[in-house]
Amino acid sequence: MAADPAARMSPVGPAGAASMPVAAPLYPAPPFEFRGARQTWVVYEADAAMLAAYLPAGVQPDSDPAVCAAWACHYPSSTFGPYLEAYLVVRVEVAGERFWYQPVIVTDAEAPMAAGRELWGYGKKLAHLTWSGREAGGPGAEQLVMTVERPRGVRLMTLSMQPERLVSGEELVSLPAAEMLPTLSHRMVPASEAGRPPVVDELVAVDVRPRAHRGADGRPELWRGRGAVDLGSGSAADPWQVFRPLRVLDAFTSLTDFTLPLGRVVPRS
Repeated sequence: MAADPAARMSPVGPAGAASMPVAAPLYPAPPFEFRGARQTWVVYEADAAMLAAYLPAGVQPDSDPAVCAAWACHYPSSTFGPYLEAYLVVRVEVAGERFWYQPVIVTDAEAPMAAGRELWGYGKKLAHLTWSGREAGGPGAEQLVMTVERPRGVRLMTLSMQPERLVSGEELVSLPAAEMLPTLSHRMVPASEAGRPPVVDELVAVDVRPRAHRGADGRPELWRGRGAVDLGSGSAADPWQVFRPLRVLDAFTSLTDFTLPLGRVVPRS
């Protein structure tokens, strides 16, 4: 006797699909787990007037010049599998609350790209990324380096960081340039019928608290050092050059585990 199709359906679709389309979901329901994440970031100042056009209504830099950070991430083990990711954030203020707003982000895997765009409104796109230690065949160096190209041959970013000393989590929290704030994004879903307003138009904040790996001496795997960011000569499709550094403030790299949950909607006033 043929199986009843309804018996194999869950409230969220076939086989428990958590995203649309239900016949071809790309990711399960959150939260999403990450293990052994290598995240490297360079904090810098940028021209607040130039980047203001790339912020949603109600979101503005909390300083002039604006404080930004470029991130290079290697995720060897996660709910989405292994992948690389790079993004820029701007320190902003919304109705008196401060965040790191994420205007641009790229990855080399389709599942985290889809989840990022659909759940939080992250501007994720697929790109060609390279990361120190992941691609063999060349000589070693004292720096951690990520390159971002989209398409291949059009360089959006080169980030380098030289780890110099271990720091404590307390020291990181006390550094104004590296302040750990929730990440803010703009989630907008257009209407399916002409002439109607967007179905969704909201700011979403996610507060991730990473858990640092520790060495045999108990100290966290958190390094501070020198960093540099080059945002390329320009791309019409991906205007990362608008966020070009004026002055580098600090640089860090860490090895952590963390959980990425759903966020909260942030009122604009």
